[in-house]
Amino acid sequence: MATRKEYKIKLITKEFLNSDTCYLGFSCPEIASFAIPGQFVNISAGTMFLKRPFGIASVDREKGTFNIGVKVVGKGTEQIADFTVGTVVDCLGPLGNGFDFEGYENVILTGGGTGVFPINFAYETLSSQGKNVTVCEGFRCKDQVILQKDGYILTTDSGDCGIKGTVIAGLDTISIADPAKTLVCCVGPIPMMKAVAGWAESKGLNCLVSMEQRMACGAGICLCCTVKVKDDGPDGFKNVRCCKEGPVFDSKEVVW
Repeated sequence: MATRKEYKIKLITKEFLNSDTCYLGFSCPEIASFAIPGQFVNISAGTMFLKRPFGIASVDREKGTFNIGVKVVGKGTEQIADFTVGTVVDCLGPLGNGFDFEGYENVILTGGGTGVFPINFAYETLSSQGKNVTVCEGFRCKDQVILQKDGYILTTDSGDCGIKGTVIAGLDTISIADPAKTLVCCVGPIPMMKAVAGWAESKGLNCLVSMEQRMACGAGICLCCTVKVKDDGPDGFKNVRCCKEGPVFDSKEVVW
């Protein structure tokens, strides 16, 4: 039975992908068994009071392990990146609502920044199900490129690797045979997701986005991760909790 609760997880693998980003593997059979793409975990950050949220990047259900990617952006992520193999930490998860791929034969996965980690989990899951998957990822420059695989469409702002431009330049190279059976999923910075949502709408495609708000408690209590979504009320929108009602939303519902 799936449960979202506190676990003790043990770091079993650690690999640096570039100068400021590492890939951590933890042992936790419960999270590995129940997690779906788009969900996240909250992990204790050493001496810091609040846990830090990370999209799940991969699971191995047989071995009972899962991976996250950590980009060092502050003291909390710095302490997590300094964990040594064998470290045991508190972890709450799996949290949030993941992607719903039901009814789609073709899925276009788009990611940027740390969004490439949950995109990786989605890719592995869809590939194992025999779905037709296209992945388009964007980075600032070659030095930031991580988790690239054969067949991925790569874009960089600098143009020193892959197609020069944003992920939209990469998406424009994709031929869409059946819009009704094609879904776009996107994880990354807000400007990128907004642009991808607009691109999908222009092509008549449904689009799901995973919002990357600051999430402190991960349980819908602190209300610091609200997202504005469209509503029929007088304001035209309402606030919902990214960690509870999200992080995955229909792009047409989000007030950008």
